[in-house]
Amino acid sequence: TPLSRTSRLLDLVPYLTSHQGIDLNILAQDFSVSSSQMVADLTTLWMCGLPGYTPLELMDLSFDSGYVTIHNADTLARPRNLTIEEAIALLLGLDLVVQSMPPDRNDLKEIAQGLIDRLSLLANLPSRTRVDSNVNELIRTMITSAISKKQAVKIQYHSLYSDEVSKRTIHPLEFRVDGTHEYLWAYCEKAAGFRSFRVDRILESSISGPRTESFQSSNSTVANSITYSLQVFSRFRDVAERFSLDEMEKGSQSPGTSYSSQWLLRAVMASAGAVELTSPQEIRSHIAATASGLLDRYKAG
Repeated sequence: TPLSRTSRLLDLVPYLTSHQGIDLNILAQDFSVSSSQMVADLTTLWMCGLPGYTPLELMDLSFDSGYVTIHNADTLARPRNLTIEEAIALLLGLDLVVQSMPPDRNDLKEIAQGLIDRLSLLANLPSRTRVDSNVNELIRTMITSAISKKQAVKIQYHSLYSDEVSKRTIHPLEFRVDGTHEYLWAYCEKAAGFRSFRVDRILESSISGPRTESFQSSNSTVANSITYSLQVFSRFRDVAERFSLDEMEKGSQSPGTSYSSQWLLRAVMASAGAVELTSPQEIRSHIAATASGLLDRYKAG
């Protein structure tokens, strides 16, 4: 996995520094990987080094002969002064590490906090340099563990799209970042398909059991599409843009296709009487009930 490879790359540098000229096959055995994987790791290390990242700062490795040597190990081992930006980045990273630790690992928290205090003192920064996140770090840690152990997770999720809180059983696969938000890509049993969940909207989580490896997905566009019909009365341009309609006449029936009943409900409500949904009947009834509820609130207010 990417995490295990990153950990291996970090361990390789000090190991090679103390084992100069080690046989490539033996090195691969020591790290429990194949020789081809070790060559790939060493090739990656070629592009790593100290800030500046010119040929003078990059790692000078040789392993073509079958024996691995770092020629500039002494240069890489020299202490370096951190810039204020580098110090802040490390402090924020350490703070995230502390937040993501399980409650029973106070020993690791103390080590990380000790590093934070020392780094803050050396950089003349307040030790309370923190990352404020809306994500519950215990939930993220538990889901991360579930991904590595291939476990299913029960979550309570607040969907702003449908404005409701629901309980689901998901099979988490990976975290993704899109813009300023972190998402969890998972198979959702309730939706019978793959979905993205914004991590900061996961309210609760618990381990459900082992993750299934065969996902039964009804996630095709054909299966999820909704064919509907609208009768248009006014505001033709707005309606055409909202529902992507090409041709329409007043009072005529205009067919369309959607992939979300929630979107269709909100789009019709937002049209404020300019259109009437004539089918399907189930969504039409839902719109009528929603509109009636809103009118009752106005009367009560």
